[in-house]
Amino acid sequence: AYDQQVLKNFFSAYGRLKTIPAQRRKRQAILRILARLFELDRTYPEKDVNRILTRYHADTATLRRELIAEGLLERDAGQYWRSPV
Repeated sequence: AYDQQVLKNFFSAYGRLKTIPAQRRKRQAILRILARLFELDRTYPEKDVNRILTRYHADTATLRRELIAEGLLERDAGQYWRSPV
């Protein structure tokens, strides 16, 4: 329910992220939503991760770093995959 409220407040009617929330709890909710864009048991090169994230916000580097920091994505040798959390 909390994630859905954050989704409503931070995403535009067109599905783009208006801003990356400064408040940690809200940012975590946004990151959980974005993590669902990535399939489990699949690896993605960085350019594909950027292509997916750019549909939602221009600052893909920050989103990638935050997804990794929260343990939602993992990275090794330029490959990314969704954590099974």
